[in-house]
Amino acid sequence: MKLFAKNATVARSRFWYFMKRLTRVKKANGQIISVNQIYEKTPTKVKNFGFWFRYESRTGTHNAYKEFREMSAEKAINHLYQNMAGLSRAKASAIQILKVSELAP
Repeated sequence: MKLFAKNATVARSRFWYFMKRLTRVKKANGQIISVNQIYEKTPTKVKNFGFWFRYESRTGTHNAYKEFREMSAEKAINHLYQNMAGLSRAKASAIQILKVSELAP
């Protein structure tokens, strides 16, 4: 499972949040083996990224898809958070990134 979080503690918390929703596993019955940061293979190349995400707004929960052009997935995710904060007033904690894919040029 790939999660995007500020630090390892938030990543662990988000992991257990999604595990409770996906399967019937509690913290007492499971164990996180490792938390790793994923690095880009080619950080100097500009790429297109597509994001499928869910966010909570004032009116309810919405599924959405957006594309960004950035150097790395980390910068593209930052761009997504900034864009959603500006356009729909969605906080970073209200956004759940479901899938990230690098698009072909």
